[in-house]
Amino acid sequence: MKTTKKAALLALLRKQYVTPLIALHHCRILSLSQRISNWRAQGYEFAQRVVECDGSRVAAYKFLKAPKS
Repeated sequence: MKTTKKAALLALLRKQYVTPLIALHHCRILSLSQRISNWRAQGYEFAQRVVECDGSRVAAYKFLKAPKS
């Protein structure tokens, strides 16, 4: 069975906080914030925090809750 990039990213977000660099490395997704924004518009909930990576501050996201069906 083939896993899509978005499905792989969502599975990773369920396990840990994900930064754009982690999303790129594990799922080959360049625009993490865009994916999060799309999912939030569909009713998904994510935790967000700012982390420092090599002197730069970036957002890290973690899955909290799926929309009610």
